Amino acid sequence: MSSLRIQTTCNTVPGNALFKIKLDHKFSNFNPKAQPAIDIEAINSGLYALKRLATVLDAGTIHASSLFNPQNTIFPSPPTQPKRPKTVPAPKDITKTTQTIASIQEQTAVALVPTILDGLNTLVDSVTEINLSQVSSITLAIVLVTPFKDMTSLNETQQKTVFNNSYEPTDDDLLGQIKKEQAEAIQTGQQALREKLAAAGATEEAITKALQEYEDTFVKDFFDAHVSKQIMTYRSSIGEQTLKMMQSMSEIATQIPTPTQSNIDEVNARTVLLAIFNGLKDAVQKNPALGGDSEVIQTQLALSKYLTQSTLSSNDIDTIYTASVLPSQATLDKYVSSRDGALYREGITSAYQTAVQNLNTVRLSIENEKETLENQLELFQRAQSCFSSWVKLTDTIYNQKQYTSAIVTAAMESYAGLMSLSQIYGYLQPNEKNLVEPYVNKILALKVKNTDVPMSTFIARTLAFQEIADYTLQNFINNKDTIKNYLNQKGQMISTNYSFFSSVGRAVSNISVSSLDSYIKQIQSGQGQQGQASSYYIPDFEQYVNQINIADNANLPSEATTILQQFSQATSAHVEQLQQQIAALEKKYEDLDPSKASFTEERANAVTSWLNSESLGSAFIYLILHSQLPKQSILLNPLIEEINFNNLAANAINELLEITNTFSTTAVYYNFSSYLVESKEGQNLFCGDYYETLVALSKEKDHIFSDIELCRRAYALVQALLTKINNLPGASTSQITEMRNATENYSYALNITFGQLNMLNALLANLTISPQMANNQVKENVFQITGPKDWISTLASLEGFIANGFPDLSVTGGLGPLFTQIQSDQQNYTTQSQTQQLNLQNQMSNVQQEWTLVSTSMQVLNKILSHLAGEIYPN
Repeated sequence: MSSLRIQTTCNTVPGNALFKIKLDHKFSNFNPKAQPAIDIEAINSGLYALKRLATVLDAGTIHASSLFNPQNTIFPSPPTQPKRPKTVPAPKDITKTTQTIASIQEQTAVALVPTILDGLNTLVDSVTEINLSQVSSITLAIVLVTPFKDMTSLNETQQKTVFNNSYEPTDDDLLGQIKKEQAEAIQTGQQALREKLAAAGATEEAITKALQEYEDTFVKDFFDAHVSKQIMTYRSSIGEQTLKMMQSMSEIATQIPTPTQSNIDEVNARTVLLAIFNGLKDAVQKNPALGGDSEVIQTQLALSKYLTQSTLSSNDIDTIYTASVLPSQATLDKYVSSRDGALYREGITSAYQTAVQNLNTVRLSIENEKETLENQLELFQRAQSCFSSWVKLTDTIYNQKQYTSAIVTAAMESYAGLMSLSQIYGYLQPNEKNLVEPYVNKILALKVKNTDVPMSTFIARTLAFQEIADYTLQNFINNKDTIKNYLNQKGQMISTNYSFFSSVGRAVSNISVSSLDSYIKQIQSGQGQQGQASSYYIPDFEQYVNQINIADNANLPSEATTILQQFSQATSAHVEQLQQQIAALEKKYEDLDPSKASFTEERANAVTSWLNSESLGSAFIYLILHSQLPKQSILLNPLIEEINFNNLAANAINELLEITNTFSTTAVYYNFSSYLVESKEGQNLFCGDYYETLVALSKEKDHIFSDIELCRRAYALVQALLTKINNLPGASTSQITEMRNATENYSYALNITFGQLNMLNALLANLTISPQMANNQVKENVFQITGPKDWISTLASLEGFIANGFPDLSVTGGLGPLFTQIQSDQQNYTTQSQTQQLNLQNQMSNVQQEWTLVSTSMQVLNKILSHLAGEIYPN
């Protein structure tokens, strides 16, 4: 089975004998129309194949004939699958093409007038054994069509008259005339048959049945001998005209667009419509007489208007699907060979298979859209949560301003919250941006200090202080103008590059010009060159606290709460709308289940008709290659894409995990406040070794510098990942959105963590540790630490933020939470990949079982054919 080549020999019958089998031998009693002995659909259900083979099949670069031994006569090579019409981006001009369809019909009707008149007269003259001039349908057709003989144009009513008479006379009319004129001969033969049967003792019922069969056989034999050739000649002349009509109409037919969830019903109907027209064209080309049959002409006229119709209604679609079972098998058998009839049915079956594949493809796109919407909803709800926690900070800003740790926390969280909102805002949809932006601006405009300090300036003071801390503590700065220029450039950059930060950035620039001294202080460092005193600048934590401890607007919390309520009402409506869209997509996904398709019954009829007309071997092979394998491709491709995506995501995060791995032990080495609290003896006095305390403080500062550098590396990697994610090949929109949102979370957290580390570093830089002296000697186990107001509790808070993140903000920051999130995401991607790989392993086990079933079915088929050969040719 690995090569999929069917050999021409078997274990029970010599190979050379198989070439002698003639299933249509008159003594074989073989009925080619009988229901196949094997339920093909049941045998081949669930078949899998390797992804590469399925891909090749989907690409249309291979068909069944390339996989068979060309000398094999038991399993004849099936024909090439009809190609699906190519899609075009723009539809044709509807007005023009509709008129062209009408003009083609008119031209055909005009051409049919002389064809009908000359053809019927020739038919009457050429059939001499019976008088066809007495056939009423022929006489009526001549009478009705004659008035149009010299006309160059016909209206719709006249065209209808011509087409309705183009397939007259019918076979029933001709058989009826034969019965009428040959009644005496039929009666004589029946009388002789009656006497013979009666003498043999046959019952009256058997005699009656035999007499009817005699009449039918007599009439049919007479028709075949004296009328069939002439009527086929006439119908061929009609078929030549209708064939031209079909060819002209097909050339201007609206081509099939790419299927989407909005047009899938119409695309599938047009696929079947073109399959009908293409199939009829091919069949009529092989025998033009088929084009003169009433079923074919009526089908052409009923469906032709849909070829260029701009839209198809549900009734139009039902009409197309109903017509897919036409012409009847009896009609096809009358005009074309069983193989050609099977080819026509195969084209219809292939169209329905394409329709099913279209449904599955659109369902995948719907699932992708649904997951994208879910990611969008998750992002918007994150913005909701961030805004809500950000606004609630106004209560702390006013009511707890007397507590240093509380006001510092609120100020840091206010800046961090706005920065998170700004970054989330960049990925919101335009309508969501319009929804969020006014409320953020309203909060920024609220007065913290009634005279001149809005919320935007309040946030700018923390931003300025953190930037000063980062710049002065990471570098040796002894020139105030250098700090001024740096801070001014930062303010301009932030004002330009970040949403919601235009007023904040301007306030930062203003601070650099007018009030920089309120954020820095000068430290003497001993003798410099030429004996002059040397100094440098560090952030002034105590003055910074004074700059943010300013709230005197008692209405600030209530005004912010009012805005929050308005925001919640507006955004809740949008969230509900997104949830409804997701629910609608879920319903659409279920509605497009191929088992629920509107054409299910017609498809079953088409498949049954095809199976009844196709050889068992060819039908079996065709279903495997052209039906089941594409289905499995649709199932396997997303599974493989999911595995690849999860592996890619896990590998990308691995590098980030390596950088942040040391963050897992943050709480262990950010504990200077705990060390001091346990040794506190009095006001700013602590017991313990003075030098060990200096070492402990130095180590914490070293960790800060190290972690800031790691955060910078992690941030650079995150930005690089975001660039790769936005251009990720082979990933779906929902996968890109999911990974981008997760990676953006790291970016938010790193930005916040930078500020937390800088703020802790600034506080530590403002602490002074001095020994206690006695008799000009350092006292053992006693030292003094001085710093800003409430510095111990503030230090404990800042260290806690780095270890555990902010307590009141949805985007918490912190080294510990950042590491935990990265590790969790990496494990999730790895777990999902392992789960999908397990699914793939299970599915491939099913593949092995199903191909075993196929092999067994082939053996059964071989035994059937071998047994059949033995029954037909027992010797």
